Amino acid sequence: MPKGLRKIQISFDGTGFTRFGGLLLFQQFCKYLCLRYFLQHKVNWKLVHGNTIYHPVDLFLTHLFAIVAGIGRVENTKSLVSNGLLPSLLGLPDFPHRDTLRSFLWKITPDTLEDIRSAHDKLRQYIFQNLGPIYSSIMDIDATALTVYGHQEGSEVGYNPQHRGKPSYCPILCTEGLSGLTLNFKLRPGNVYPGSDAVEFLTRSLDKLPDTVASTRTRIRADASFYNKDFINYLDDNHLGYAIVARVTKPLKNVMSGIRYHTFQRNWDVGEFLYQPCSWKSKHRFIGVRRLVEEDDSPDTLLSVKGFTYRSLVTNLELNPLAVWRFYCKRALQELLIRELKDSYTLAKIPTRSFLANQVYLEIVLWAYDLIMAFKYFCLPEEYQTWTMAILRRNLWVLPAELVRPMNYNKVRLPVQFPYQDVFRYAQQSVTKVKPLIQS
Repeated sequence: MPKGLRKIQISFDGTGFTRFGGLLLFQQFCKYLCLRYFLQHKVNWKLVHGNTIYHPVDLFLTHLFAIVAGIGRVENTKSLVSNGLLPSLLGLPDFPHRDTLRSFLWKITPDTLEDIRSAHDKLRQYIFQNLGPIYSSIMDIDATALTVYGHQEGSEVGYNPQHRGKPSYCPILCTEGLSGLTLNFKLRPGNVYPGSDAVEFLTRSLDKLPDTVASTRTRIRADASFYNKDFINYLDDNHLGYAIVARVTKPLKNVMSGIRYHTFQRNWDVGEFLYQPCSWKSKHRFIGVRRLVEEDDSPDTLLSVKGFTYRSLVTNLELNPLAVWRFYCKRALQELLIRELKDSYTLAKIPTRSFLANQVYLEIVLWAYDLIMAFKYFCLPEEYQTWTMAILRRNLWVLPAELVRPMNYNKVRLPVQFPYQDVFRYAQQSVTKVKPLIQS
C-alpha cells in the first residue's frame, strides 16, 4: 500500500486563495455588461451614502455576488472575509462586514427602490432584445409563503401549509414562461389572499413584455388562487388567453360528474363543458379532468366522487381539451422556479426586521436570478443552458483557485484536472461578445 503524507508543516501566509474561482466568469460577464456603470447612472444613490469606504453600488454588487456564490444568509458572508479573490474582482480593499451589508439595506429609501426596479426593467428589456424577435408570451403567476422567525415588520399569520401558525410573507411572482425571466414581484403580508390585487399586478407585468408581443398572443397560467370574476373579466376584456384552475365547488362538481369524458392515458379522462358560476355575467368554457382513484391512493383524497378525483380549468383558448390541460401542466415549471429561488437564491432568507429593507434584498435576489439566466443564454453552450443554479455552482462556480501576480500581471491558477475546461473557455470567449447595457 502506498503511504500518504507523513510530515506536514502549516503556515498561514496565503493571500490569493479562493474556492469560488469560477465566479471569475460571472464577474467578467458583469464587467462587459458595464453593470457597475449602469447602476451608478440609472439609480439615485444620494440618500444611501453614509459609508466612507464603500460606494452603495459596491455594496449592491457584494450582495449580488454573495447570492450567486450561494453563501446563504447575510450573517454567513463572514466566511468571505478571508477570500483572496472576490474583493479583487469587486474592486474593493476588503470584503465588507456583514453589519455594513445589512445597514446598506436599511438605508435604501422607497424612491431608491423604485429606481432599482426601473433599472431591473431595463435589464429585462436588454435580455429580451438580445434573445431575438419575440412575438408571443406565456405568463405564469403564482404566490408562495415565506416563513419568518422573529418580529419582522409586515409579517402576519396566514396560509402557510408547511409551517402552520407561523408568521410569514405572501409574495406574488410573475415570470415569462418561454424564457424563464422574471417580470414582476411584490412582497405582501402573510394574511393577504394570494389573488388580491391580481389585476393591478398583471397590468404592471404586461407593461414589461417586449413591444413586439401583442395581447392576442399572450397567454396566462395561474392556479385556483386567481380564480375570481374580476380577474377573468379583465383577461376577457383585454383579449388575453388563459388557463386557470377553477375551484371545484359542489355545483361545479355535479356538472363535471355528468359530462362526457375521453380517455387520454391510463386512468385519466378529459372533457369540456360550458358553465356559468354564480354572479358571473356569462357562461365560460371549462375543461374537466378526472382520474380513477387507485387502491394505493390516500383515503382522504379531495374531490372524490364515485371513484374519481376531479380537476377543472376555465379557459378561452381555442385548443382541444387535452391540449389545454397539457398547456397548463407546464406551469409546474413555475413551482420549480420558486423552489429554486428559495433554495438556491436565498429568497426565503429574510435578512432584516424592516419591510422595505426586505423588499430591497428580495429585489437583489431577482437581479441575481435574471443575470444568471442572461449569462446562461449568452455565454454557455446550448446543451448547458438548462443547468440550474445548483449545477452551475457545483460545476463552475465552486472551483479552487489562486490569484497570483507573476511579473506584475494578474493570473488566476485553476486545477489542471478541472473536467469542464471546454465549457469554461467557451464562456470566457463568449463573455467578450456581450454588449453593454448602456450603448454609447
